Amino acid sequence: MKVLRPHIAVYRLFDLADEIALERLSSPRLKLSRPRSGAVHFENPPTQLDLGLRTLEGYSGPLVARLYDFGVAALSWRVFLGEEVEWDALVEQALRLPEHPALDGFFLAELEGLERYIAPALLRPQEERIEEEFTVIHLLGVRPARPAGELVAALDLAPVVLGEREAFAPEVRKELFRYTFSYSEEDLAVLGFDRVLIVDSEGIWDVAELVEFAHAELVELSYYDRVLTKELEAVPEVLRQRGWRHFARFDRLRRRLMARHAEIADVRARMDSALRVTEDLYYAKIYRAALELYGAHEIERAVAEKLEVLSETYSMLTEEIHNIRSQILEVGILTLILIEVIRAFVAD
Repeated sequence: MKVLRPHIAVYRLFDLADEIALERLSSPRLKLSRPRSGAVHFENPPTQLDLGLRTLEGYSGPLVARLYDFGVAALSWRVFLGEEVEWDALVEQALRLPEHPALDGFFLAELEGLERYIAPALLRPQEERIEEEFTVIHLLGVRPARPAGELVAALDLAPVVLGEREAFAPEVRKELFRYTFSYSEEDLAVLGFDRVLIVDSEGIWDVAELVEFAHAELVELSYYDRVLTKELEAVPEVLRQRGWRHFARFDRLRRRLMARHAEIADVRARMDSALRVTEDLYYAKIYRAALELYGAHEIERAVAEKLEVLSETYSMLTEEIHNIRSQILEVGILTLILIEVIRAFVAD
């Protein structure tokens, strides 16, 4: 069996800054080609930069960068394999290309150039990077023609979606069906943890863009989960040093926690409003399934719990600071009384 116009797109996502001021970049915004009756809608679409054709050891294709206002940059390199390719040849390339040893250096070099170009738009750049990657295998259909829904039974999709050749257990293959979606007889999407197979007879990449957005959310949530963990780990050391002598340290920690809480709450609000899901249709189901599969909900819950602990710690620090202030005030009053008593004795 042959596949029609197959592409393999390799993605790398990076957390670059607390925020990217997209209005400072004169580039077009991403727009879904076929919005499926408004089931999903970007409130603040990412900016798209076409970086041109790139070649890597015999592979060639366009490189695209998409920048999200909550600080994430997604680089995707899309390699076209030919008009008609045997299924086995596609499987071989789908296993080989994403694991190419030169890809890491390739993307890091491209990221360095991108950062220089968009530097004025990066607000509070990050020193410690969170990185995410995934691969999309995209084709128009097969020859001889078959409804896309039949491909799950007609082809062994597991190596393409799972990224390895194994004698997979029935439970593993069954799991593929859980993350398999079709809107019509001409399209199919199968989600794997770091790979996605898309069949779309019109050559539309909307599903890939939605999966990219889910990964961008995952990158940002992972970053703030790490930030909160570090902030909370530093608290006990400060709290062990009680007393008025450490008032300044307590106050600095309280202010930092307050600022961090406000920062993360703002980012979460922008992420929540970045993509609106209004109907339970094809795209919406894929987006929700991607968040579930990639563990975004678990990380979001962890962030929410740590924010709650941070808020409680802030309240505790505030109470401690008030106590220290009261003690200092009492000491000050007693000192003034003592001075007045001494002055009275001296005057006599």
